[in-house]
Amino acid sequence: MILALLLLLAPVDRDVLLQLLAVDTSHGHETDALKPVLERFKAAGVPAQILESAPGRGNLIARIKGTGAQKPLLLLAHIDVVPVEGQKWNSPPFTPTEKDGYLTARGVTDDKAMAAAIVAVALELAAAPKKPSRDVIVALTSGEETGGIEGVQWLVKNHRDLIDAELALNEGGDIFLSTDLLHVQAVTLGVAEKTYKSFKLQTRGPGGHSSVPPTDKDAVLELARALVKVGEYRFPAHLIPEARDQVAAASRLEKPPLSEALASAARTAPRLSPLDEELISADRAYNAAIRTTCVATQLQGAPADNVLPTAPWAAINCRILPDETIAQTEERLKAAIGDAGVQVTQMDDLGPGGKVPLDGPVPLAVRAAAKKLWGDAPVVNALGFGASDSRYLREAGIASYGIDTAPTALEDIRRGFGAHAANERAPLKWLPAGTDFLREVVRELVK
Repeated sequence: MILALLLLLAPVDRDVLLQLLAVDTSHGHETDALKPVLERFKAAGVPAQILESAPGRGNLIARIKGTGAQKPLLLLAHIDVVPVEGQKWNSPPFTPTEKDGYLTARGVTDDKAMAAAIVAVALELAAAPKKPSRDVIVALTSGEETGGIEGVQWLVKNHRDLIDAELALNEGGDIFLSTDLLHVQAVTLGVAEKTYKSFKLQTRGPGGHSSVPPTDKDAVLELARALVKVGEYRFPAHLIPEARDQVAAASRLEKPPLSEALASAARTAPRLSPLDEELISADRAYNAAIRTTCVATQLQGAPADNVLPTAPWAAINCRILPDETIAQTEERLKAAIGDAGVQVTQMDDLGPGGKVPLDGPVPLAVRAAAKKLWGDAPVVNALGFGASDSRYLREAGIASYGIDTAPTALEDIRRGFGAHAANERAPLKWLPAGTDFLREVVRELVK
């Protein structure tokens, strides 16, 4: 449907966003979504192509030529989305729907609004009479939600020259609105991410019939005891520089005694007092800001309920602080379990989360853009707890920062309308402001 409030957006923003949202990219089919975007770039005379890592798994690359005075800038957004199966939606998730001033659709906040904003800004640059000081590369990619293997990771390995840049702007930041949606409360700039790493815990047993269970050694109980120890273990707490501003800003939004603990932690960083650590650790979000976390996410036993498993295992998903290593985390898990009969091995390697400088051209550009658009709204450095494609870029030597183009209220996220949730939505009147923000950041970086 054509949405009246979407008329607030420039035509290219509106058309591209609606087209992207209407294609179900939860299980591939990114090429289908990208073909109309490719035609837009070609019509504007911008060199562009779609590269498939597998059938239907397209990655669009376009380049706006600059003067070469500075090294290239990469604008990155993924167009795959998480599945909707099992979720209760109030409207069809792949039919963009306007209601009560919100645009509801799978992917509107993660990450198709950013993709549409990037297309709009890139086409404006291409049409401008003055060349930018650096090439601007657009990459709209596949498979981020499943590890980036079909998208950015594949591009770095196979087509590095097409996306090689000095700086990159990707998802990973936020523009937080007041609850009444009247003004911007804060802008966060993603400067670091935790490392995503899973470990397999496995025990061994002789197996057999469940009617004659073992009386000496039970592989399932041994695994269960290990899981309890992992669940009770707390990694050492400390506040890294990349998360300090984030915690300080949170102290102004919370109530005592949590607000006091957060403010105190920001003052004494990297150390935390025992009382501050206890109060902060009780909140699941802030706990993730001060330590590495590991949690059991999968269990596998026997193939039938009347069979004793011979090799039960569990997956432990860890999110590791940027100043700690995978090897350190593995050793701490083994020490916490304290049982040589529990084998701990690493699962798929998706690369370190990495971090980027807290000062430099991108932080300066983001602060300048936020000040121009929203006055005194604070810009806060932030540590990402999830995992984005920026980790592959940072590992390849490209300084990738996280920003946002779909402003929303923190309260709306807490109520379950954010990324990955059923009825994912964004306030319509603020989508143009998100594009304006990207435009101003890019202008600062290419002038």
